Amino acid sequence: MIPDELGRYFKQEEELRRIADIRRYIDPMRDAYNRLGIDEAAFAIFRQEDIRQKKLSEITNASGTLEFVKDSWDQPNRLGSEIENARRLALIDPISDIRKSIAATIKSQQSYENLFRLPGVSELEKIARESIGRSSLARIALGNEDQLKKAMAMMHIPWLQMQNSQTSADAFSDIIAMGRGIDNLRAFESDFTEALRVDLGDWRDVQSFSLEPMINPVVRSNFYVERGFNPELTDFTQSAFDDGLRIAGLREAESIEDVDDDQESNFVRARQAFDHLLRFEIAIREFIEQIMLEAFGDHWMKQRLPAKMLESWVDKRDKAVKAGCAEEPLINYADFTDYRGIIERKDNWLTVFKPIFGREEDVRESFQRLFPVRIATMHARLITQDDELLLLVETKRILKAIKQK
Repeated sequence: MIPDELGRYFKQEEELRRIADIRRYIDPMRDAYNRLGIDEAAFAIFRQEDIRQKKLSEITNASGTLEFVKDSWDQPNRLGSEIENARRLALIDPISDIRKSIAATIKSQQSYENLFRLPGVSELEKIARESIGRSSLARIALGNEDQLKKAMAMMHIPWLQMQNSQTSADAFSDIIAMGRGIDNLRAFESDFTEALRVDLGDWRDVQSFSLEPMINPVVRSNFYVERGFNPELTDFTQSAFDDGLRIAGLREAESIEDVDDDQESNFVRARQAFDHLLRFEIAIREFIEQIMLEAFGDHWMKQRLPAKMLESWVDKRDKAVKAGCAEEPLINYADFTDYRGIIERKDNWLTVFKPIFGREEDVRESFQRLFPVRIATMHARLITQDDELLLLVETKRILKAIKQK
């Protein structure tokens, strides 16, 4: 969830960006921030802006992409006169609006963290039993309260809201159920898929997304709620949310919390989302190429791609080669939306993909939940906890399904 103060901060950020291209005035090096007297966390968002946007749209080589990601996240912008430029933008004025907004956001975050507590050991059985009783998703994925109680006992960071314990207990239960359900059930099992819609929303009829709204984190989160996403799922502190994701099996053992400097967390979250999506897309491309080759032979692209898709890939390849890039397998020039097009093509679906995913509307929905997150990630924007939950759940579901084929 995004506090009101943070929402206002995003609006100020956009306004400031329109008035002056702030990216020219901010040195992302830590010592520069110290000299400016500005908390680095306040500029985590600014550092994630469109620095990489142009190059990202041209990348098709997986190894080249990984190298580029490393370079572009690690390479500092070496700009001079940062203090004078920051002063010109009122960034180091202690009474400037943006400084006030930053301070209010930090204060609000501290107050927010004080709303949570760790439940006592004697409470866990009752909390778990009641949450299982209220959640169809938890019942389908976990069966009874035993697994849930153990998961709650593994939490070492305050996570239960003192004034609204039922809400946070139910949200935690559903996060655990999402991760464990994907591990223990077929990823697109009908009952599990239907239960997921209660919390993640119904995305079956979403067909397209506009770029500009989806790069704004406030607008994006509001869009999720309009689809039926339950915002209580992410109404936890960042540390508690990360811990819950790990316990659910949705996040790897290492996490944002392992960063020495907590002020880097937003920066690291965006980088991890990019890396996660990159690896996901590589796996999807390899899967599609392998299964289509097995089913239709070497000429499957000419016979089984939707209209104009092959021409588009060839055109991208030719332009890349002309620009001096090494030629890659043609599948590497596919866009994110192309995967759905290949899977949903009627003859492909009936012959190849239906046995893997079950219902066409379900796999379509899964890809559509990922698309706004991908837009935000590929445009170097802030990744919210809402984004991260959708990203981790749906990539894990799809990858589980293709491994079970």
